[in-house]
Amino acid sequence: MLSMDIKRRAAEEDHRWLTKATLRLVGTFFAALAMIMFSASIHYTNANFINTEGPGDWTDGLALAPAVLALIYNPLDLIFLFVVRKGRPAHPAFHVGMDLLTWVLLVPGIIVALAGGIFWYWTRGVAGQDGAVDCSFFFNTFTKQCTPIVYTIGNMEIAGLVFEFFLFMIHLSLFVFAVVDLHRKRVARTLGSRDFDMELRKDAEHGSFS
Repeated sequence: MLSMDIKRRAAEEDHRWLTKATLRLVGTFFAALAMIMFSASIHYTNANFINTEGPGDWTDGLALAPAVLALIYNPLDLIFLFVVRKGRPAHPAFHVGMDLLTWVLLVPGIIVALAGGIFWYWTRGVAGQDGAVDCSFFFNTFTKQCTPIVYTIGNMEIAGLVFEFFLFMIHLSLFVFAVVDLHRKRVARTLGSRDFDMELRKDAEHGSFS
């Protein structure tokens, strides 16, 4: 549980701190689920099939990378916020860079994993006259009755893609928050420097008349 001092300081520094922290917690959850799904799909794909278009199941591997990044980055950011800095967030430029990197990596990862998903090979079985699906028939090769592992892998890929889509939306939202925070920080700094210049001018004027 967070102490009242940390909550108070976090609220003073950023009125959206609870929203952002919740998004990072949920993002960590989705990143973990996506990593589990794609890691399992890669394992079962490499164990049962040979990829003729690249080294192993590289399409799911590309989607795995940003999930691992988010799984490392989000908890570390929360630890840094609440444990190391006691409620004071990192500079928004850091969040702009990291959240941008995360959701930018998620885009090609999701697209490639979607395009190269093994679920595209799912086919409905063609039954013979006896009503049974003949697995020696070419069109029945990737049916659920003849190659059930294809459906197991495909379901894991679909689940991983769904989790990564939500992860993408979370980091896109956090990126927008960080951009707004960075803009406000720069505006405040500009206004502060102008006020400081005005004070210097007033002091100089008072000094010249004295």
